[in-house]
Amino acid sequence: MILKKSNIMTYKLSKTPNVLLAGLLLICIALGVTGCEEGFLTTEPSDRVSSATFWTNERDFNTALNGTYNEMTGRDLDPIYFDGTTDIGYSHADWRRQHEYVMGRANAQSGWSAGLWSQLYTGISRANEILFQLNEVGSEVLTPEVVDRIRGEALFLRGYFYHELLWMFGRVPVFTSVPTVEEARSVSRSSREVVYDRIMSDLSKAESLLGTRADLPSSDYGRATSEAALAYQARNALYEGSWQEHHENNTSRANTLYVTARDKAATIMNDPAYNHIEIHPDFRKLFTNAGEMSNEIILDYQKVSGQNGWSAWADFAPKSMGREVHISPTRELVDRFPMEDGLPVDESPIYDGSPPEITYNNGNATVESIGMYANRDPRFYGTVLFPGAQFNGMVYNSYPSCESGAPDGYCSPTGDRIKLTDYNNTYTGYIAMKYVDPQDESSPTNSGINFIKMRYADVLLMYAEAKVELGEQDASVNEAIQMIRDRVNLPMPQDVTMMSQEKAIEFVRNERTIELAWEGLHLADIRRWGTAENVLNGNIHGIEIADDQGGSSFSRLQGQHTRSFEAQRDYLWPIPSGERDLNPNLGQNPGY
Repeated sequence: MILKKSNIMTYKLSKTPNVLLAGLLLICIALGVTGCEEGFLTTEPSDRVSSATFWTNERDFNTALNGTYNEMTGRDLDPIYFDGTTDIGYSHADWRRQHEYVMGRANAQSGWSAGLWSQLYTGISRANEILFQLNEVGSEVLTPEVVDRIRGEALFLRGYFYHELLWMFGRVPVFTSVPTVEEARSVSRSSREVVYDRIMSDLSKAESLLGTRADLPSSDYGRATSEAALAYQARNALYEGSWQEHHENNTSRANTLYVTARDKAATIMNDPAYNHIEIHPDFRKLFTNAGEMSNEIILDYQKVSGQNGWSAWADFAPKSMGREVHISPTRELVDRFPMEDGLPVDESPIYDGSPPEITYNNGNATVESIGMYANRDPRFYGTVLFPGAQFNGMVYNSYPSCESGAPDGYCSPTGDRIKLTDYNNTYTGYIAMKYVDPQDESSPTNSGINFIKMRYADVLLMYAEAKVELGEQDASVNEAIQMIRDRVNLPMPQDVTMMSQEKAIEFVRNERTIELAWEGLHLADIRRWGTAENVLNGNIHGIEIADDQGGSSFSRLQGQHTRSFEAQRDYLWPIPSGERDLNPNLGQNPGY
């Protein structure tokens, strides 16, 4: 299905040439154009689409669902931008919307968080309208099976949107119907527990109503399924468990939530109904056009070149091949990847700490050595492009310009060279590889690669994390992590059962960080773990560059922007001031 963000919703269910329907709905379902201007919780619209003119068949309900799926993504919700606000990603450009957040300058007037709030509540309002219309006319115009499917998808989406709001903003208003004007202007924020319970209730009901991804034709991939509902229950429980432990000091509730996360993940791992889910054999290809039908994917947001394609190549490919580099990986991420023997770089005997050496003869590059990037965990090569790496028929070289005085072997004559004043290029020297596919080079702003929202490796890591947080360091934790490492033939010399709980937690968190980098999850992770204050204060780092013209000494490149994170404030985003102007009862998060 094509999910296009617009007040005019386009309905199309297939990524294949056979178009089932292309129609335009000129009135915004659940929102209405005038309603969009009134505030976050769109009130009952006076121009609500009548069941006499709409909501008359399955096509109409699917159109409304597609308009609701639209709110799962968009410029503010693209996953790479979330990782760009963490220790594993860096933007050299200070005009990007995320910049003021990493600099500790965000406030209630800041646009990124306000836009996220608005978009997520737009999705909730649309889901609520679908559920309302199902109750009003669904049994008259739809079969019972279709009613169940549509109800399940709408409930899943509402639970999804509230889950996102919970980790971003904490306490938020909860509505299960489109509110009246009076309700929208007077509602208070619900407790975290009430929001959590609403999410779990919606997702649990969705799980019971929906079939599995194996039941869907490929043209319907991207729709919610029972395993997606289960996986998001696991994620919601794990996130809230971490928050309760590290921010509320409520160990008892945290452990209850960890048990829920463990059990929901284990159901996907062990229930025969989900035997079709498996680890994709090729890590790199999973995030390219070739990986779209993978059985590892539990939920992805559908993108279609020529319809709602995105600028994957233009915004993230090497500058010499694309246009600019919005976000780039950091040395802090690079150093987390182990060696091919499974050991960390500071423990492995095969680690070579020297920088790569790249020489040129008549413009032709020869990689003499890739030094510190040799013999790494194969996932590293599918996640980070580094100086000396071969990509798209070229040797990538982001060393400083040879004209800058950098020594031979450690300078770059290419357009990829790092430069302090080039704010449209990487300034760490690295490029993110996920979602960057040479197939998109000829149409750099129109990639059809889907955004992966949930995949099986994440489920395995959630299971492992919940287990070690509970102190259940048994063989099943080793097995879950080894299943992920087996994809790339990476050994696991570590034995979680022999670690202290503290070391086991640290190990699983690192595995989660490197496996899921550039999938938009790390910001939520460092927030819930309470570690953001440790990793988001100060400067990030990049490649090693020569300190002198002889190339006898090197040091890590340091990012220009000194980041700031205030623990008493920045673990939650502010309630947008525009919403509080309309409704002072919303209050504000601490520190804003």
